[in-house]
Amino acid sequence: MDLRRPRRPVPAIPIVSLIDILVILLIFFIATTTFRRSKLHLKIALPESNAVGAASPVSEQRTAITVTKDKEILLDGSLIEAERLEQALKDLKTARPQARLELEADSDAALGVLVKVWDALRAAGYSLSDVPARIQRAGEAG
Repeated sequence: MDLRRPRRPVPAIPIVSLIDILVILLIFFIATTTFRRSKLHLKIALPESNAVGAASPVSEQRTAITVTKDKEILLDGSLIEAERLEQALKDLKTARPQARLELEADSDAALGVLVKVWDALRAAGYSLSDVPARIQRAGEAG
């Protein structure tokens, strides 16, 4: 008389099909991820307004001219001297004639620096009405 329990077969987990599913998910996530251009992370406090400013972010990509409260000017994330801004804007207009610009100025930025930026824009052939200032609506978190 045999009193031992019969051996149960060990259930097999099909690892190969799990790896296939993992690869398919990986390809899906890579294909559907939107990659943004890395911007230099600056702490600028955009001015707030209750009446002016877009209610939602605009979908079109614009090249940013950033003015910090430390009187630094950045063109598309690259630090540039105020004296060289006009030539850099001319070069940008030559290289990318369809490029649209926007001005991001800290609320504590010096007015003199903004005037230099506006002068450089005019000298480079840009209309100031075509270069909107980014303004944060009051109550929005930036």
